Amino acid sequence: MPSTVEQYFDIVEVYDGSSFTDRTLEAQSPAGTAFSVLEGTDDFLYLGDASKFDMALFDINTAGGLGTLKYEYYNGSAWKEFIPLSGTYQHDPDDNEYAAYGFGEDGAETFPINRLGNWAEVAIDGESAFWVRISSPTSVSTAPTIKSIRKRGVQAYCTAADVFQLLQLGNVLGGDNFTASTTPSLAAVENFIHEAQARIDYYTRKSWRPNIAYNEYHEFNLNGFKLDRPDPYRVVKVQIWDGSGWDSKNQGRKSDFFLIPNTGMVQFSRYFLLPARFTSYNAPVWRWGGGEFTMPIKVTYLYGRDLTTDGRDGPLVIDIAKKLAAIDVLRNSDFGGVSVSGMDRVQLAQKIDGWTAETLEVMDSLRAFEVF
Repeated sequence: MPSTVEQYFDIVEVYDGSSFTDRTLEAQSPAGTAFSVLEGTDDFLYLGDASKFDMALFDINTAGGLGTLKYEYYNGSAWKEFIPLSGTYQHDPDDNEYAAYGFGEDGAETFPINRLGNWAEVAIDGESAFWVRISSPTSVSTAPTIKSIRKRGVQAYCTAADVFQLLQLGNVLGGDNFTASTTPSLAAVENFIHEAQARIDYYTRKSWRPNIAYNEYHEFNLNGFKLDRPDPYRVVKVQIWDGSGWDSKNQGRKSDFFLIPNTGMVQFSRYFLLPARFTSYNAPVWRWGGGEFTMPIKVTYLYGRDLTTDGRDGPLVIDIAKKLAAIDVLRNSDFGGVSVSGMDRVQLAQKIDGWTAETLEVMDSLRAFEVF
């Protein structure tokens, strides 16, 4: 397996206003000791990795009470603030509200790569990495404690080095990987990989990397409901409209609901009685207790398979991701009159056609294995 399919950050550092504390092992151990972050307005949480990433997922132990969070990355010369995407994703069309992630519950924050221009490595506490740092500069009423932090890498299904080796480019470009000075550049190949991963997810209707679905609406029935996205593994929040507001339910067979990951079903552990809908067969009638109970459930949850533990499909996903990215490299780059393996351009075109047919066939097979 490529090293970047690892779903934990290489380095996690906590800065308390005067000194750094390495929290990498705690952040990688869900069953370990929870640790505090952002205890003051001059504190920072640093998330670092040898490769670029576009999401951080937080398993919260104690909910935090924080002001507006500030996110920054290093652009090669200074720390630059950027706006993550959770506010957009968490938009609740029912209440017309935006709710950015604030460490008040389990959840995730997305870091769009197109907003992190010239993202560069920098050394923090002696460790060089790509970093995103988080602070709460306005207020801290309750410092959150965290059980674990995971990442979603930009190179989640394969690495640029994997593509480099597949194409046998060492004889042409030298070295063992793309760099900032090769053609194509490392950044360009990372984009090819990112696009290939999106293509795989879209075509197969599955995902082998962490994702989050916010405020997904469902109809109510006494038994439960089926989530729209495949392979859910954690429900963050279930709320039911009670006629005046959203009532949050507790997870567990001895509580209100529980998740069955294999089928994507959220089952209710107990009955919930909603006010009966009012219908008129002759004319519309204005009254409360009617239409507002349509789709009265909204749920936020995490989904996606773990590439490192999916022994059946994981190797296939890695292989087709490498080949899809390699196809883009060959179509968008000029390596001269002869390719690295001695084939001329006609043979190279045939290789592209072969890989294209092969990847489509594999994605079709991956799509066929679905649970309804």
